[in-house]
Amino acid sequence: MKLATESDRTRFIAFVQGQPLPLDVDCKPWRKSRSNDQNAMLWAMYAPLAEHMGYDAEDVHEWMCGHFWGWKDIKVPKTPRNPEGLASVPMRSTTRDENGKRNVIDKATFSKFVEMVDRVAAQAGVFIPMREAA
Repeated sequence: MKLATESDRTRFIAFVQGQPLPLDVDCKPWRKSRSNDQNAMLWAMYAPLAEHMGYDAEDVHEWMCGHFWGWKDIKVPKTPRNPEGLASVPMRSTTRDENGKRNVIDKATFSKFVEMVDRVAAQAGVFIPMREAA
């Protein structure tokens, strides 16, 4: 939630003061995140890459997130194919931080992420026609 004026802040503080304790409150400086059009552009970029690689767009997105932010191992049920009971997952995604908490990346980071996706696609021999996003 964005508080942009003193009036907004005053009303929010009054709201918080009226809530019963205990409370779970999170407050941080507001930053502009990527737009819905930019997000749609990213997912449109995944389509030709996913088709070329034989995966679906969600799998490509997960791999791109891991490639960009790195990987961490998590515990999963042990199976004959995975006797260690570990799986590698991205450290974070474009919408979730390393703790799984919603934290949409800012526009500058999103632009770097899109540039990386385009580079990976080019290295794989996939041309992705770029379109402008608001």
